[in-house]
Amino acid sequence: MSRLFPAREIANIGTKLFAAAGAGETESRIATESLITSSLMGHDSHGAIRIPEYLGFVAKGLIVPDAPLTVERTGPTTARVDCGRGFGAVGAEQAIRVGIEIAREQRTACVITRRCNHVGRLGAYVQQAADCGLIALATCNSPIYGHDVLPFGGRDGRLGTNPIAYGVPTGGDPLVADFSTSVAPEGKIRFARNEGRPVPDGWIRDAHGQPTNDPNAFYGPPRGGILPLGGSAGHKGFALSLLVEILGSALAGVGSQDKEVFGNGVCFIVIDPSAFCPLEEFRRLMDETVAYMKSSQPAPGVDEVLVPGELEFRTLRKRERDGIPVDDATLAALRDHAERMQVDVDGFLLPKGAA
Repeated sequence: MSRLFPAREIANIGTKLFAAAGAGETESRIATESLITSSLMGHDSHGAIRIPEYLGFVAKGLIVPDAPLTVERTGPTTARVDCGRGFGAVGAEQAIRVGIEIAREQRTACVITRRCNHVGRLGAYVQQAADCGLIALATCNSPIYGHDVLPFGGRDGRLGTNPIAYGVPTGGDPLVADFSTSVAPEGKIRFARNEGRPVPDGWIRDAHGQPTNDPNAFYGPPRGGILPLGGSAGHKGFALSLLVEILGSALAGVGSQDKEVFGNGVCFIVIDPSAFCPLEEFRRLMDETVAYMKSSQPAPGVDEVLVPGELEFRTLRKRERDGIPVDDATLAALRDHAERMQVDVDGFLLPKGAA
């Protein structure tokens, strides 16, 4: 079961807990706001549900809350950011900022990360570039412990959910696409499990390779697998996922089976459209493109054609007003971490036994 809470209230608690875990003020704010913004935009799988997960990672030493970042310019248009195993959102934000800076200087940029923890919603970073009038493409892989996605035709996981995202400036809200190359991200399966709901057909298989709607059958033990994007054409999703894996591992000099790697391998490609077309002209052309897409007559049962990011920005404005959903299991986990670290959360969290 989920209830609605003001986003700022959850953000304040997350910031308090991350600070108590050893993060600095800036790191606590960035890590929390990344997750809360995901919830605001309707991506609950990468939202508040992840706060207790990150706190658990800190407690186990898998996230270094005050890790220093190192930026190495490897060429005129390229850079590598060593995130020091700190919060992934902190490292990814630094990496996209470096990409934006290089693209403004050189018109294009490619930036990769190493030792970067879970970055959350990948679309947040390409949106930062789009808000600066730049086009950005991002990919993000997972290490071997997150290889829950089945290669097309296989029954053993070999890939992460490996999202691809892009952001493009327009005259209004930017176009922002952010999608896993699996049929669904693991976080959505977890969210369904926490709420006691089945997942849709065609999302997961159990450990024996049989289709199932039960999230618990995926988690096992033994663990099942998530299908690649595309259904009967899943070879296409598999091919895209493999590209993401290459950009996040081999390009960074890391092996796909390296058991010492933790977190995400991120690649940002940033392009300044003004290298080819004046920015205002580009925005005008993008507005025309968006209008052309939306001019298609809706199919039966569909109210309107939506472009990438449009639904998320509508959800953002609604949830800023109404609040974000937080499930009882997450609330209970937040309470437990607060008690463990002796953090006063002003009576907000559920009483014991309420979950």
